[in-house]
Amino acid sequence: MKYPEFRALEDRNGGSKADDLLTASITAFCCVARPAKSDAQQLEDLAVPLLVLASPRVRRHAAAALSELPHAPKRLILALAEDEVDISAPLLLRSPLLQPSDLIDIVTHKGISHARAIARRRIADPELLRVLHGFNDPAIERALEIQSQFDLGDGVLLAAAPAAPDSPRLRETREALKALMRESDAGFSSDQHLANHLIDAALLDQTTIFQQEFAKALGLDQDSAGRIIGRGLNAELTIALASLGLSAEAAHLILTGLFGLVHKDLHSLRLFVQSYRQIDKDKAQMTVERWKTEENSQKLRQKLREMAQDYESGTRRVS
Repeated sequence: MKYPEFRALEDRNGGSKADDLLTASITAFCCVARPAKSDAQQLEDLAVPLLVLASPRVRRHAAAALSELPHAPKRLILALAEDEVDISAPLLLRSPLLQPSDLIDIVTHKGISHARAIARRRIADPELLRVLHGFNDPAIERALEIQSQFDLGDGVLLAAAPAAPDSPRLRETREALKALMRESDAGFSSDQHLANHLIDAALLDQTTIFQQEFAKALGLDQDSAGRIIGRGLNAELTIALASLGLSAEAAHLILTGLFGLVHKDLHSLRLFVQSYRQIDKDKAQMTVERWKTEENSQKLRQKLREMAQDYESGTRRVS
């Protein structure tokens, strides 16, 4: 399931003819398994002039849809890559068509916001690294350090992970989702700070970190949080996310970070969005409170059992 399809569900406000034509042409091109050069040329001739007329939402859709395609028209990719960073982020993060020289030109024209997104790519080109380091920006330096640790960590960091490492493509997809959530106006959770915090934790590729933050947000212990998270999408986890006031998009990003692309087609994603929106936040919070009561009751019973065992052990020693 592609991110732009999710955004299309989240924001159906209608649009101009340019929006409709650009969306239709991009979607049609992406559906062609092996597009010919003439297909790419036709898309470029049609789409590039439409960009100045299209809304940011539709340009964002175009950038995300084309971000992984090696046969997309280069001029269209470059035009979208120099758009605002909330639109261009998926291309800057993972487009195979953007060469180091292209990225250097983009950074030169657009500045630090685009440089921060580019710094999250896998970068081996020394000139591009030199340009990025030249910003002396803490965010860029942290991103480059993380990437270098991943390069070294195929035998270090990843070896320490309890589960098999995700594929580079899935990791890059998660980074793109993370960037889009941070740098766009998407989300609309009642507590956006909490939503961003949990999304960050879910995207770290270490479930234990998310479990700790999730338990803290819900007021449950980590064992209970671990049972709720489980091994995939489940009703309790969805209710718990709704109880925290998270939007459908924020919940989707968290689930993607935890379990990969859990909704792989438009139909399943539509069902998730519809069912999630039907969850009443107050009722979800009451359910979580019931979990807390059951958790406390279980702890009390366990404590009483331990006290009884200690008493019996002491009685036996005395006798």
